[in-house]
Amino acid sequence: MVSSAVAVLTMTGPSSAMADPVIVAAGDIACPNRPCDSHRQTARLIGRIGPRAVLALGDNQYDDGALVDYKASYDPTWGRFKGRTHPTPGNHEYHTLGADGYFDYFGARAHRGSGGVYSFTIGRWHLVSIDSGRGTISDRQLWRVRRNLRTDRHRCELAYWHHPRWSSGTQHGSNGSMGPLWKVLYRHGVDVVLNGHEHNYERFALMNPAGRPAPHAGIREFVVGTGGRGLYDLGIPIGGSQTRIDNRFGVLRMVLHPRSYQWQFMGVRGAVLDRGRHACHR
Repeated sequence: MVSSAVAVLTMTGPSSAMADPVIVAAGDIACPNRPCDSHRQTARLIGRIGPRAVLALGDNQYDDGALVDYKASYDPTWGRFKGRTHPTPGNHEYHTLGADGYFDYFGARAHRGSGGVYSFTIGRWHLVSIDSGRGTISDRQLWRVRRNLRTDRHRCELAYWHHPRWSSGTQHGSNGSMGPLWKVLYRHGVDVVLNGHEHNYERFALMNPAGRPAPHAGIREFVVGTGGRGLYDLGIPIGGSQTRIDNRFGVLRMVLHPRSYQWQFMGVRGAVLDRGRHACHR
């Protein structure tokens, strides 16, 4: 069920440990050198939502992911939530050799020795972070993802990385090199994929690896490159695109229920610009 109604959500304080967990996600976040208004605003929004976890979807610090910029710009804003952030790097992090600024800033939370894949549990959901910062997914990473999902028994699963498989964006668009990863996720019943890279918001229908509708077993992709570092135009909608917003900074808020998920894309002033709910596959 999807509603296009616009509302304003008012929340304060962290989500209750007794309630189904709330997460927020966005990528393409912090301006270089020092904080700018746009990513200050998305950070304030996260503070109002009070999520259990924050997913930073890559290109978290511009222009080069240098540690000095992370400390000067990301840290005073999104860094407030560092202790509950589960990051993934983007291509800009790899402008610094080995993405050292990213790994040094996030420390153990970046899982440097994980081979580009790490996972964790929130509520009754299994989440997998995948490093696509070099623009491709290696065979070794695919093997790690396959092994991870093969042994997982959670009903609901979410994967996230930086480069979207599907996008109507005019700056980067769809990335075919993510196709093999999408096939692995589809085969193992993953419900949701989150990406950044295109600086806009786009929600897709449940899709199979060929980009065709698959209402019973497909993966729903959200592109959320709206964390604060500029916005990119959207072009002609590609197949499966359901909602597109290219003029608002904001974050994706998700409630992870035991058998389903709810989503709201929220602008920085709290307006709910897209919303819906869907059951998990299993």
